[in-house]
Amino acid sequence: MENNGRYHIPALFSRDFFAEGFTVVPNIFIKYSHRLGLKTTDIMVMLAFFYFQQQGRYELEMADFVQLLHLPEGEIQCSIDKMRDLGVLTDTDHVLETRGLFEKVADLWAEEKVQDEQNKQQHASLALQFKQSPTPLTKTINLFEREFGRALTPIEIDKINNWHYDQGYTDTLIKEALKRAVLRGILNMNYIDKILASWAKMNIRTTREIIEYEEKFQDKKKHVKQPRTGTVEHHDEKFKDIYLT
Repeated sequence: MENNGRYHIPALFSRDFFAEGFTVVPNIFIKYSHRLGLKTTDIMVMLAFFYFQQQGRYELEMADFVQLLHLPEGEIQCSIDKMRDLGVLTDTDHVLETRGLFEKVADLWAEEKVQDEQNKQQHASLALQFKQSPTPLTKTINLFEREFGRALTPIEIDKINNWHYDQGYTDTLIKEALKRAVLRGILNMNYIDKILASWAKMNIRTTREIIEYEEKFQDKKKHVKQPRTGTVEHHDEKFKDIYLT
């Protein structure tokens, strides 16, 4: 590119940039290079093979690699011997070929695909099993959704998980608390939480203990005369939103 006796350097560079061509490196080779046991030098030597092959050069001398890679001859030879032993490079008519590389990569790719398919089938099987045989916690969540007449929000589901795992409430207690909320027409997670907390405070753990407590509570209301002011009235007020009166 000469203009009035002057060279246009950027134009010359652009011409040579494209004229020199490009070395195409399969991404799948880079992806599996570690599993093939290849180190940095091995990868560089393999890139040199790609470079020469894409120029149509297959009969190569050690000097070709040294000139291109600027690595010691012994280091390059060690890498070639290693890749030959691994089956990544193969000798065909006294010419080293990369066919072994693609065979190895193809095997790794197929192995990964088979594993992925097995994982998908396993997950599908677990999902089907979970759907067919839901856990007690899942049954509890489904019960809440039926009674609420809608899907629970993530926060509400977290609340049930908290009752079950963190607070240690049994599924029976949670269902009993839900039942009382439904009977009162108060479909509210905080209301149910208060019921469960009151039972936990009184160390109530079974349905029988719930019934016995409620019977005692109702019996106490019948036999204790309510004063205008006093602790008993305050005690009743505490539970008026929890138990039917």
